[in-house]
Amino acid sequence: MKRLKPILFLLLFPLFIALVGCRTQQVTMVPIVNSPSPDTTVLPTFPAEVLYVLGARWEADSTVQQETTIAEYIEQELIRLYPEKAYPGYVQRLCLVADKLLVSSVQRPTLFAPKQHEIRFSSASSSSGGMLYGVLDSLSMQDELQMLELTPQEKGDWFRLQTLINSDLPLTREAFDTLNISYFEEENMLLTLLLWRGPRLFYRVMQSKARAEKLAYYYYGEATNNGRPGDAFKHIYVNVLLRTYVGEWLSHAIMDVFWEWKSPNAPCDHYMDLHNNIIGRQTRYEEFTTIDTQCTDMRHWLQWGENVQHFIQDSVNGDFQVWDKETPTFIVEPAAQKVSDMQYIYWGK
Repeated sequence: MKRLKPILFLLLFPLFIALVGCRTQQVTMVPIVNSPSPDTTVLPTFPAEVLYVLGARWEADSTVQQETTIAEYIEQELIRLYPEKAYPGYVQRLCLVADKLLVSSVQRPTLFAPKQHEIRFSSASSSSGGMLYGVLDSLSMQDELQMLELTPQEKGDWFRLQTLINSDLPLTREAFDTLNISYFEEENMLLTLLLWRGPRLFYRVMQSKARAEKLAYYYYGEATNNGRPGDAFKHIYVNVLLRTYVGEWLSHAIMDVFWEWKSPNAPCDHYMDLHNNIIGRQTRYEEFTTIDTQCTDMRHWLQWGENVQHFIQDSVNGDFQVWDKETPTFIVEPAAQKVSDMQYIYWGK
């Protein structure tokens, strides 16, 4: 028996090695899944329609409101939906950045300031026949939709968003991916407007930016960037819409502060944008929102866009600057300041 043990060992050893080898090979073939690890040094953007639906869901659910704040709720849901981007403390950090930007911007008050008392809604009439006036969130939903003058496609998009808001099912990324709502962009800083002013105002901003993109493409095709007239049209027109729907001060915060911070531009683009923004919401605003009584069937915001387009097309109204992406600030800034605030700036053809 003693002699058989070494022999059995020699016979069984290769089999043992083979079994161990198979087991090792099976272990190494198991895929290793890494959990998402968002970069907490950045302020990522998220689809605007996602932010709107989350804010509106919180606003519509009194039980959720008792359990958590709107900021906490949106952050928790963003982390659940986008674990690769969202992280704890994201919303608080975003609000701090937004507040500092506004305080440092021409010593403007922060968004925590009292709401504007009255906004002029010149795009619709109330049942009494007069113009609609009201605080940003004071209109009934019927008057809200009338004021926005939604197209059939816009109404379809709006009702699809309401379906998600009113659904009892948990939200999923797939549900948003299948919406296919064009022209709604990704946002970060505008999330602060949603937190402080509510989903209704946030939707007005979304819709205004979408309309500016659509009409700019309608009139100018792909020529809506790089300092061309179509670029000027887009900035002037979106400021017209924003002043009408959210007021002059918030238009400044959105376009001059948040938008320029979100998308750092070369000096030629930055100072062109700031100049043209003022034309849309201040110096030419009344002219652009004048309604031709003969075009009573046209949606008012479409006529405003037509007014802006006619203004852009008249070469007398434009001031061409010999700039490019490499032109430094010390040349661009004083040149922009010399341009009349009744003329738009463009540098590309």
